[in-house]
Amino acid sequence: MTDSPLERRLAAGGAVFGEIAGRPVARHFGDSLAEYRAAREGAAIADRADLAQIRMWGRDPVKMLNGLITNDLARAAPGQGVYATMLTAKGRTIAELRVFRRTGADGPELLLVLPREALEGTRAHLKKFVPPMFARWEDVSERSGTVGVYGPEARRLLGRTLGQEVPEMKEDEHLEAPFFGQPVLVAATRYAGGEEGFDIFAPGDALPPLWDALLEGGAPTARPLGFGALETLRIEAGRPRYGAELTEEVIPTEAFEATGMMPRAVSFTKGCYTGQEVIIRIAHRGHVNRHLRGLLMGDSPAPSYRTPLYHPESGKQIGWTASAAVSPLLNQTVALGFVRRELLPGATVRLGAADGRLVTVAELPFRLPNGTPVLRGEAE
Repeated sequence: MTDSPLERRLAAGGAVFGEIAGRPVARHFGDSLAEYRAAREGAAIADRADLAQIRMWGRDPVKMLNGLITNDLARAAPGQGVYATMLTAKGRTIAELRVFRRTGADGPELLLVLPREALEGTRAHLKKFVPPMFARWEDVSERSGTVGVYGPEARRLLGRTLGQEVPEMKEDEHLEAPFFGQPVLVAATRYAGGEEGFDIFAPGDALPPLWDALLEGGAPTARPLGFGALETLRIEAGRPRYGAELTEEVIPTEAFEATGMMPRAVSFTKGCYTGQEVIIRIAHRGHVNRHLRGLLMGDSPAPSYRTPLYHPESGKQIGWTASAAVSPLLNQTVALGFVRRELLPGATVRLGAADGRLVTVAELPFRLPNGTPVLRGEAE
């Protein structure tokens, strides 16, 4: 495995490591519930070693990339990044990614941020479809990284660390700021449970002092956040992730239509892009055959990935589970899963077998008992 620039600091903080796409990732720091509570009540700081970065520059990188993604990068306002998917010609998902315009040493450039599980497919796609005379690109994942800071205290803590006020920002809106003598890019996110949060994209040698400054500046309300607690927060917010809900067998519409993410991820007014024909045809037809939904499971153990779901009356398989976790916020086991479109929120399905336990289909993002959406703000 390739070491993370922060691995020594994480290990000193008690991290227990796992692996994602050949990269060590801190799974937890000994108390996942306390890590979760920091994100909900204070500030939680995560080494996002699960993310990769690609730099793109040249004569016209915006035009080249815009022909490969579902959202409209060309029309994005200054300082506003875009979230999108990259598709095969048949509309299947190769990657999910965020794209930010910035000024680099060679002039205007793009920063692509994506899950490490999607890196190999994305590299192959760019190599096939991006002519070097119009745009060049490089994988910079081994000399840069991402630190996330999430929670009600995140903006205050980040401002103190950077020595400047951080304004309220819409999701994917970003700014550049100096830190440790180098520019870092700060992007707003609601990925961690719908709480206000920021991802900081920085050169590798800036990551250790950034980590230290965030932890020291946030004491006693800040603590490290492992990938396990971050996954629980993501699931509660109903956010699909590449490698789990988003795979090459999934058309983005199936994952985004019932989760409220279509406006953030897909443009229906931009020019052509690879896979567009499939997306437009589905839009004209008016529906997909399955949707990503929430599943409320009571005190059931978290099911394994792709546990089948069955219709409670016919006994036919009608979907499967994806990510699952025990939710402290909802006080039960919850999961994301794909179910047939006719099974609306409030319906029940059977878990694991035709006579398995009944679980309830739920709207995404999940809602608290009083009806308030877990994911607040832009995505409501």
